[in-house]
Amino acid sequence: MADPQPLEPLVQMDIVKVTAAGFAQETDVVATEVPVTIMAGATEIATLMCTPEHLCDLARGFLHTSGLLVRPEDFLGCEVDPAVWVVRVTLACDVEPEQLSRRTFTSGCGKGVMFASALELAGSAPLPAGFTLPAGRVQELANWFRRYSDLHHATGGVHTVALSVEGEDPELIRDDVGRHNAADKVVGRALAQGVNLARTVMITSGRISSEIVHKGRRAGIPVLVSLGAPTHQAVLLAREMNLTLIGFARQNRFSIFSAAERIL
Repeated sequence: MADPQPLEPLVQMDIVKVTAAGFAQETDVVATEVPVTIMAGATEIATLMCTPEHLCDLARGFLHTSGLLVRPEDFLGCEVDPAVWVVRVTLACDVEPEQLSRRTFTSGCGKGVMFASALELAGSAPLPAGFTLPAGRVQELANWFRRYSDLHHATGGVHTVALSVEGEDPELIRDDVGRHNAADKVVGRALAQGVNLARTVMITSGRISSEIVHKGRRAGIPVLVSLGAPTHQAVLLAREMNLTLIGFARQNRFSIFSAAERIL
């Protein structure tokens, strides 16, 4: 019988390291990955491959950014069963079976999934103007972000997403093997804390693909910043949604792909 999955976000494993000096038996740490199923009553909503921490944040954020919650406050509660990796949620709204049948599997790590309702809701109206951010602050946030994640530095195997409120140094940070899961975890924690997402910046270590833009729009986050690149579909969607999309954020430069008027 296989060993039970560890609860920690990383686990030590035996490896053989090969260098110019030859072969050596060593140990290294790798990111933990488990299949987590979100259940609402007897209804299976989705199974996600993710790190085994902050799972209630993940469920809350996933249900919201997937368009399955009518309102954020419809998420009433959550229980995690680590013996079988099931997250049981209590909702004030019903999840209709036809909603779950209209799924799009995304380019996210770990086989991400978006529901048609999220795609429809995200494109229903552009984000309003109003929130702005100095260009220098974008650079400072990118520099802060590059130093943050201990789990990423330890394993090299996770994505990190942070949420800056009003351009301040982030207090909400989450890691996961899937960048879409990390985004859902940080959105879920922000919703639980009552953060005004219309005054936030999401910063991510991975590329920005279309599902990340959809999640940002669904959450009402006006600015997405990545250390990496966006896809062309992400750029087109961000322009349609009036969402400020920034890529290649480095110490002294970054590229604005859409809604540049928010950056001063």
